[in-house]
Amino acid sequence: MDANALFQVIQLILRLLIYTFIGKGLLALLAGPGYRDNAVWRFFEAVTRPAWRLTRTLAPRFVRDGAIAWLAVFLLILANLCLYMLFHYLGWLTPPRGAGPA
Repeated sequence: MDANALFQVIQLILRLLIYTFIGKGLLALLAGPGYRDNAVWRFFEAVTRPAWRLTRTLAPRFVRDGAIAWLAVFLLILANLCLYMLFHYLGWLTPPRGAGPA
């Protein structure tokens, strides 16, 4: 696997987690008080649970559980940005063809 494909796969996983957290929040807003009985909610919960637990472990104790999802999304966006910067710094990302100076 070349570096560009590796970058794309890692970025896909990070974005999947980000959008799943966002979808989970929207579902909680739109589905009403019984949102936890929803099958989609249970799927979203299963996907986001590892990232939520890792964020809860890294966060200080004064951060409430209700804010952990927000913090997880922020950290995932930050990880996505850092991933791009790392791969670009190492020269593993190449610009698309025809994107050079004219």
